[in-house]
Amino acid sequence: MFYIAFFTLTLFSCGSEKTLDKNLSCEDDTACRTLTVGEETRTYFVYIPSSYDDNNATPLLINFHGFGGSAEDFANDIGGGSSNLNSFADAHNFIVVYPQGVERSKGDSEWDPGDNGATSIIDNDVFFVDKLIENISQEWNIDPLRIYASGYSNGGMMAYGLACNRADVFAAIGVMSGTMLIDEGCDLSLQTSIIIFHGVEDNVLPYNGDQNFQSLSAVIDYWLGHNDISSSTLESTLLNDGDILRDIYADNSRNLSITSYTVNNEYDKPGGHVWFTDDINNKHPNEILWEFLSAHRLDD
Repeated sequence: MFYIAFFTLTLFSCGSEKTLDKNLSCEDDTACRTLTVGEETRTYFVYIPSSYDDNNATPLLINFHGFGGSAEDFANDIGGGSSNLNSFADAHNFIVVYPQGVERSKGDSEWDPGDNGATSIIDNDVFFVDKLIENISQEWNIDPLRIYASGYSNGGMMAYGLACNRADVFAAIGVMSGTMLIDEGCDLSLQTSIIIFHGVEDNVLPYNGDQNFQSLSAVIDYWLGHNDISSSTLESTLLNDGDILRDIYADNSRNLSITSYTVNNEYDKPGGHVWFTDDINNKHPNEILWEFLSAHRLDD
């Protein structure tokens, strides 16, 4: 499990009250799906690329919204707009799923990245993801060797939780403006690769950490130890005239790596708490994200 810290902005809650999520009714939205296990129901939004062929196993990216977020809004804002993740799904032929978090004791939707062992899709988000993948695989031809997780803010915490608890399912994860919570029981027998984007002036999850949340460097140190990658493998590169610092730690013999992009400036402003969209070395961050994720398979 993860120890979940609270702070004045109350990013999320791990309360055990059983409540339902924001989007239980899909109405006429063909992108919206419901998942029911027993008497519990949750929703998610799915984007199927234009190049999808049911005869071919297709990669899956599960993308988690931040605290207080709506899966529908996240699918629209990150799937479209300046982020336009769905256009990259079309270009590279992968399915994107945007699941809805649960409203718990703090009264707003969130993700609890720890696996508490409960067989409840409301009380255990890791179990929910297990059932979500089963549900998606019943309707579409998913490649089980190429399933990935990404997330923004509290959704990034969820991605870390899946790297910690389900590295036998997720081939790699990506995190935008998120942090890993203090670990109490990561599965040390399994490793996974991680790509991270974090702004130096993130005022919600500070780059250098605070009394409640780990710094980016502490998170990287944890995963270097977890993945048994030497810190001496570090390759640092300044990009975008120094606006971006890219750090790569890798064990190429096992195709394992931890890559971070420190955003000093984006659009001429200090990197903040956002899903980044400004090009890095003439590539959209989503392109960089997908290139990294898709370079990894469970059978590496």
